[in-house]
Amino acid sequence: MATSNDSSQLPAYLQDENLTEECKELIRTLPTSNGRDWLWTLHLYQGFWFTARHLNGVLLARRHFRAADSDILLVAGPKTGTTWLKAVLFALQKRSCYSEPDRKSNHPLLQKNPHELIPYLEFTLYLKDQDPDLSGLTSPRMFATHMPLGSLP
Repeated sequence: MATSNDSSQLPAYLQDENLTEECKELIRTLPTSNGRDWLWTLHLYQGFWFTARHLNGVLLARRHFRAADSDILLVAGPKTGTTWLKAVLFALQKRSCYSEPDRKSNHPLLQKNPHELIPYLEFTLYLKDQDPDLSGLTSPRMFATHMPLGSLP
């Protein structure tokens, strides 16, 4: 079993590589689990425990994300049915695009995972690119997050 000292065995979303300097400096000031109680090290930020990589994504999203009035943001805690909620949200929002019989067979949910259709702010968008260009997304833009209310941008 992987421990916090064996980062090569951890999945990418738990590794501490490529953290911003802002995140590294913040982590030095935060209460930290020692890895004994969990399988990996966690940091207490604004009353919630985050892995370093998740915290890095939260900080980048807070710094760079600017919501549009028409944005739809699905906010749900981990392991609360987010995948299912993303599928329902996408199906409801795009129902007029795929209502004709010949278009139903081309529905994106038949070919893609809901996580590909509605990206996570802190896990997908801001970890891949510190300041992604979201201007090409059609309105209403749909995003998901596991960030607690106090951490939202």
